[in-house]
Amino acid sequence: MTNALIAPATVLLLVTFLVWLLMLVRRVGETQSKKIHPQKLATPEGVREHLSDRALAVSNCFRNMLEVPVVFYVVCIFITLTNQVDSMYLSMAWAFVGLRAVQAAVHSTYNRVMHRFIAYLLGSIVAWAMVIRFALSVI
Repeated sequence: MTNALIAPATVLLLVTFLVWLLMLVRRVGETQSKKIHPQKLATPEGVREHLSDRALAVSNCFRNMLEVPVVFYVVCIFITLTNQVDSMYLSMAWAFVGLRAVQAAVHSTYNRVMHRFIAYLLGSIVAWAMVIRFALSVI
């Protein structure tokens, strides 16, 4: 079970890749269909002005995939390096990945804020619980 956290971390990386790919498809597709010169997207203000909410939502989703998940990746590395992987950490890791996948799916599709927030909140609680549990074991 020593390297068991690599699987959920890898799945989350793949979810992040899929969100990035969707962002690329939507943004490039929209700039081509609307004939938007790339320079008009040089600033965040330009992006907001020229791209649709649909394209912006997936861009925001991608950015979100690089926020709280960083905490998850770091704690997974620390847990693995200190040989503390157990069934509780593994269950928590898969729960976090599942909740982040739900959040990404909501954010990238129908984008209902409360649905997205519930997945975000529950996932964040799981990630921080992993951090606290790990911290208590090493401090």
